[in-house]
Amino acid sequence: MSKNFDEQLIKPVPNERQTAIFEMGYYNFIHFGINTFTHKEWGSGHEPLTKFKLKTLDTDKWVQDLIATGSKGVILTAKHHDGFCLFPSKYTDYCIKNTPFMDGKGDVVGSLAASCKKYNFKFGFYLSPWDRHEPTYGTESYNDYFCNQLEELCTNYGEIFCVWFDGACGEGANGKKQRYDWERYYQTIHKYQPNCVISNCAYDIRWIGNEGGRCREAEWSVVPKRLQCFDEVMRASQQKEGAFAMAKIDNTDDDLGERHTIIEGEEMVFWPSEMDVSVTEYGWFNKRWMRWFFSRSVDDFVGCYLRSVGNNATLLLNVGPNEKGELPAKFINRMIAAKEKLQDMFKDKIQCTIEKINDYEYQVTFPKTAVSKVVLSEDLTKSQRVEVFALSANGNEVFKGRTIGFKKICIFDSVETDKILLKISDSRCEPYIKYIKVYK
Repeated sequence: MSKNFDEQLIKPVPNERQTAIFEMGYYNFIHFGINTFTHKEWGSGHEPLTKFKLKTLDTDKWVQDLIATGSKGVILTAKHHDGFCLFPSKYTDYCIKNTPFMDGKGDVVGSLAASCKKYNFKFGFYLSPWDRHEPTYGTESYNDYFCNQLEELCTNYGEIFCVWFDGACGEGANGKKQRYDWERYYQTIHKYQPNCVISNCAYDIRWIGNEGGRCREAEWSVVPKRLQCFDEVMRASQQKEGAFAMAKIDNTDDDLGERHTIIEGEEMVFWPSEMDVSVTEYGWFNKRWMRWFFSRSVDDFVGCYLRSVGNNATLLLNVGPNEKGELPAKFINRMIAAKEKLQDMFKDKIQCTIEKINDYEYQVTFPKTAVSKVVLSEDLTKSQRVEVFALSANGNEVFKGRTIGFKKICIFDSVETDKILLKISDSRCEPYIKYIKVYK
């Protein structure tokens, strides 16, 4: 390929919103609503409001629990596909104000937003574009309805760090498929929340491609703009209730962002990925029958973190409250144990001297000791560039990788040495390394 082609590939750089969410790394989803009490993944939109049998709610405890796991923020399902709203919307009667909870004066969104502010924890919301209850769904009037609710959520609950749009899409009660006015949705959000990240069916953050905790060997944040077709994202998303077979990445997606998939001259964008995964392997909402089966282990959580945050992506880990409105202690305790295991893995950082030998090689020296982990980062203000790299110690290669991006965690068999060599063998123009950290 030509030099101009390489220069084309390094034009995209992250915006401030993308940089901020990369720095968060790990944050949480909370799926909660009528489905919690009917034990469904997708409600029909016709469940009676009396099904929402929440008695008490302590969102301070939610936030305290999530902070204890190392999380930096939370995204709540303000409205799922059934159309039921956890906030007292002016635009529908199918919402919490018409439930028995707090005699109709409850507001789960407001309570959680206040708790997040209290503990300096970031708050975001999920608002499902698909709505199985709203009668205007399938008409242009629905876009008005949806933007009205976006405005409510963006103006009544303080600072929002993320709005998350699900890709699932179905038929309305009138048999018509809704044409979502995505650009209008984005404009509405940024009118009131200019610093808010918009994730999944949006330009800031893209879906990693599965819900099974899988990742690519090479995770690129710089990809062709033609991939930002959100109708295609919807078609690739979950299409029926309980479809948790979405655990694999198909061959087309596996090399997403690789130069051989890019057409010379086409526009490129900075569009980093997010791994969304649940604490159970078969569901987002808490269900009785799933509580003691299909739940992820501590090592599963650690692996998800290393494959996402440690591989140039972010991690969105879902935990669903039970009918009592509690985040189950079993899951929280495992998440805390995973945080502690990760802290133990990276507790012994070595003081190093870093020397740039040439544009493609760095030498890291330190007092002789046993090392087994190196963490790398590129300076993304110069875009993502590294395509292939290797780490060597004592003249032997100990790790070989492809992309680095915002963060790359390299784990290898322990080796006693006083020197690590980073050699970049393929790069989109001259690479810019932000930092190299070495751990015992």
